[in-house]
Amino acid sequence: MSEDIKIEIISWIKLIVTAFVIAFILKTFVFQIAYVKGPSMEPTLYEGQILIISKINYFVGTPSRGEIVVVNDKLAKKDLIKRVIGMPKETIEIKDYHVYINDIELNPDYTQLPTDDNGFQKSAVPDENYFVMGDNRPASRDSRSESLSFVNKSNIVGKAVFRVWPMDKFGVLK
Repeated sequence: MSEDIKIEIISWIKLIVTAFVIAFILKTFVFQIAYVKGPSMEPTLYEGQILIISKINYFVGTPSRGEIVVVNDKLAKKDLIKRVIGMPKETIEIKDYHVYINDIELNPDYTQLPTDDNGFQKSAVPDENYFVMGDNRPASRDSRSESLSFVNKSNIVGKAVFRVWPMDKFGVLK
């Protein structure tokens, strides 16, 4: 094999390894793709939609109320897409089919349906934790459920920032 061919092969190997390293860093620390599964975020998000998740937002900051986030559900071993409702140290109560934060009704409430408490009792959100819910409350397993409960910041994968599919819904998420 000639020296020119060896140099060309080595340069291709370097290029491919560099591309894999950059892709790994981007997927691990900057962004990832998420697929909406199930009806828990309707009418905001529907099954089959594809989202871009920004991971960097929460390396440098914290989630805010109303943001749509991806939560790592370790029990079910899958990611869930939910909306941040309650912040650390706030008291959450669900009564008369409405959510109250520190005894003030959540407004906007991000849903078009009544919110059942699903057995959730008035509670304070622990430090470094968040209370999350789906926009389709009757079809959402969320912080009202003992199996998910409050979500630690370390289990929040990132913020859903952009919808790339379907094309007629392409754009920034709100």
